Amino acid sequence: MHTLKVQLGLTLSVLLFISMLLFGFVILMLWQRNGITQEIRGSENLLYFAAASIAPGEVSANNPPFTDDIQSFFNDNGILCLQWQNSPDRPMHSHGSCPEDLPLAPLLSAAATSTKTQTGYSGMSWNGFFLSKQYLLIATPLIPDQTNQGAIALIRSLDSVSSSIRETRKIFFAYLIINVLIFTTIGFTRLINLVIKPIERLSRLADSRTDLDATPFLSGERLGEFTQLSLSLNRLVTRIDGDKQELRHSVESLKKANDELQKNRDEMIRAEKLASIGRLSAGLAHEIGNPLGIIQGYIDLLTEQTLSNSDRKAFSKRATQELDRINTLIRNLLDLSRTPVTSSAETIDIHPLLTNLIQTVRVRKTRLPIRYSTDFQATASEVLSDSDGLRQVFLNCILNSIDAIEETVDSADNSISIHTENMVSKNERNCIITTIKDTGAGISKENQEAIFDPFFTTKEVGKGTGLGLAVAHNLIKKSGGTISISSKRGRGTSVIITLPLSLSQKK
Repeated sequence: MHTLKVQLGLTLSVLLFISMLLFGFVILMLWQRNGITQEIRGSENLLYFAAASIAPGEVSANNPPFTDDIQSFFNDNGILCLQWQNSPDRPMHSHGSCPEDLPLAPLLSAAATSTKTQTGYSGMSWNGFFLSKQYLLIATPLIPDQTNQGAIALIRSLDSVSSSIRETRKIFFAYLIINVLIFTTIGFTRLINLVIKPIERLSRLADSRTDLDATPFLSGERLGEFTQLSLSLNRLVTRIDGDKQELRHSVESLKKANDELQKNRDEMIRAEKLASIGRLSAGLAHEIGNPLGIIQGYIDLLTEQTLSNSDRKAFSKRATQELDRINTLIRNLLDLSRTPVTSSAETIDIHPLLTNLIQTVRVRKTRLPIRYSTDFQATASEVLSDSDGLRQVFLNCILNSIDAIEETVDSADNSISIHTENMVSKNERNCIITTIKDTGAGISKENQEAIFDPFFTTKEVGKGTGLGLAVAHNLIKKSGGTISISSKRGRGTSVIITLPLSLSQKK
C-alpha cells in the first residue's frame, strides 16, 4: 500500500509540474507579445516625435538633424539608428550606426507609398526560457495619411523585453515549485481519503475474514464506487463459499467412488489371477497329463514278457519322445517366468540371423511349396538381447507361418517374406522393425486377443504347446521392444517385432 501512495504522489507531482510549466510558458509568451506590442507603440510615438524634430535643410556636420537632448533621448530608449527621406526623389539620411544586415530601405519605401506604419523583425536571442526576437524595424510616413511625402524608420533593440523575462526566472521557478507543492499536497490528501483509505479498509477486512463471516466487506453509508466494490466482493465471497461446499461434497463423493473402484479393481485383479492360475493349471494338466498317460501305457506294454525286442525298442523310443516333450514344456515355462539376465545379453546382428534361419527352414519338407523372400531395408541391424532366445523367437514366428500356409487350400502364391527397416520410436530411440508376413490362413479377431496367452493354441493336440508366442512376447518385452500381430482370416498374417538398436549403432 505504501508503494501505491508513493506512485500516486510522484505521478501527481509530475503531472502538476508539467501542467504548471506549460501554463507558465504560455504566460511568458503572452508577456513577450504584450511587451513587443508596447515597444511598437512606443516606437511609433518616437517616430512621430523624430519627424517633428528634424531640422530643416540638408543634414551636415554643421547642421545636425537633432539636438543633443533629442539624441540622448533616442539612445536611452534603445534606438540603434534612424533613417528618413523627405520625399521619394530626395536623398536618404541616417542618424546613428545602422547594421548593414538590417536594411531599412524596403520599409521606408513601403511606408512612403502607403499611409500605414510598416513593421518587421530581425535576429533571435535567448531570453532565459526560449528564443525571442532581437530587433524591431518600424517605418511610418513623415506626414500621416499622405502618400509620397517621405517616410522615417528606426531600428530598436528588444533587449528590454528579453531582460524583463530573464529577470523573472527565479520568481517563475519559485512560483512553479510552490504551486506544485501546494496542489500536490491538496490533491494527494484528497486521493488518500478517496482511494487509499477505502482500499486499506477493504484489505484489513479481507485479512481478518474467517469462514464464519457471512459478509466480511461492510458497505458504508455513502454510495460510491468502493461501496459497490464492497458489495460485489461480498457477493463473490458468498459464491466462493458455496463453491467450496460443493467442491468439498464432490471430493468426498469422488473419494468414496475411488475407494469403491479400488475395491472392485482389487477384486477383478484377484479374480483374473485366479482365472490365470486356472488356465495355467488346466494347460499344464492337459499338456503334461497326455504325455504321462502315453508314457504309462508304454511302460505297461514294456512289462509284458511276450513283447519282441523291436517293439520294446520302439515303445521305449516313443516314451522317451513324450518325456522330451514334457522337458521342452518345462523349459518353455522357465523361459516364460525368468527375469532378464544382463550378463547373457549380447550384441546380435539381426540380418545374418534371419538369413541363417531362412536357409534352415528351406530344407524342411512341407505339404505345399513355399517361396521365401527377404527385403532388408534397415541400414543398422544390431540389437542387444539373448542370442538363443531371440533366435527361437524368430524361428517360432517362421514355423507358425509355415503351419498357417499348410492349413490353406492349395494356392498359387504360398510365400513368407521378411522385411526390415529403421525408425525412431516415440521416446526418440533408434529401432529396427522386423515384419514376418505370410499368405496363410490368418487368425480370427477373437483369437488375436488371446494370441500371447500361455497355452493358447489353435493347432491340433500334440502339435503345439501354446507357449511359443507367450515366450516370444516375454523375451521381446524384456529386450525393450514390442511384438504385435496384424491378421485377417483368409488373408495371411504379419508379425511385427520392434527392437531398440544397440548403443554402439546409429540409424
